[in-house]
Amino acid sequence: MSTPRVYFTVTYLQQSGYLMIVGGTADGLTTLSSIDIYDPFTGCYNVSSMNFPRSRHAAMYYNNSDTVLVIGGVQQNNVSISQSEIISISGAQLHSSMSQPRYFHEINIFNNSNILIVAGLTSNSILPFEIYNRNSLTFQQLAASHLRLLNLEGHSVTSLGSTGNLLIFGGFNGSSYSGVGFIYDGLNLTPAGNLSITELETKDEIPARAHHQATYIPQINAVLITGGDNGTYAFFNSYLYFPANKTFVPTAYMRMPRSFHKALLLSNGSVIIIGGAAGMFNYQPITPTNSVEMYNPFTRMFTYGPLLNAARYLHQATSFQDVVYVSGGIGGGGAILSSNEYLIF
Repeated sequence: MSTPRVYFTVTYLQQSGYLMIVGGTADGLTTLSSIDIYDPFTGCYNVSSMNFPRSRHAAMYYNNSDTVLVIGGVQQNNVSISQSEIISISGAQLHSSMSQPRYFHEINIFNNSNILIVAGLTSNSILPFEIYNRNSLTFQQLAASHLRLLNLEGHSVTSLGSTGNLLIFGGFNGSSYSGVGFIYDGLNLTPAGNLSITELETKDEIPARAHHQATYIPQINAVLITGGDNGTYAFFNSYLYFPANKTFVPTAYMRMPRSFHKALLLSNGSVIIIGGAAGMFNYQPITPTNSVEMYNPFTRMFTYGPLLNAARYLHQATSFQDVVYVSGGIGGGGAILSSNEYLIF
């Protein structure tokens, strides 16, 4: 990359095949406004910039075009922002603002249309849900639905295939970790009032955790939840969530504990688990790993994959045509990385 980055985003642009690398921080203090447009075929970069420097934001491929919607985040001195921007290869344009600033939020699309924004942090208490309406091009705040979803980070929001439902799981609210899952039915979404949301009976079944990964596997209609941490140590264990009967089932242990890792679905239904922190100290990740594992959903077993060249956590990873692109993050000795790697399957 043009600069070391952590707390940034990477989005694959489906039409051009480029990767859009946005924001983050190079030193843990100063936020970046720079954008790298990376051509994986030539290895060349084109560098532009956003209107607002930001890190700890969220980003999503937008309207099936080579543009990315970037939402929220923080600027210098951890000042959270509400502004969004639409970024294309030619540049960045200011867009609508959320009703409240937030960072460390999670987003996902539902009904192939609107975008649900879940929880996150800010200087004030925030309502856990907000939607971006792609018809009106505006954000709309939704009423609070559950106390467990207030001021949350490290949670996951996973689409459950063609149902239009979302699984919201885990997270850390600054004082306690959550092992509770929620189902949100996007078909019943209204711009005000209570959401159609059901708390799953997971509190006594899954150890509370944050900074895990949750990956939907369409071949078995299940979500694979891997790793995470409780502030004291990282987890080996993994679970499958089956939306058809709303049950969590323990599956194989990973070969090593990891948190702040990445997990991506490959075309054959396998899930690749990449890097992460193998330990925790005083609520902070330590011991980056270069380990890669593959989960086979049919044998329900993990096997080792090829090693990364650089151990890393808080990195980003995306895939295209079963080529996995890994970039940035924190490596050995706490160094923020600028290096990129490919894993080809």
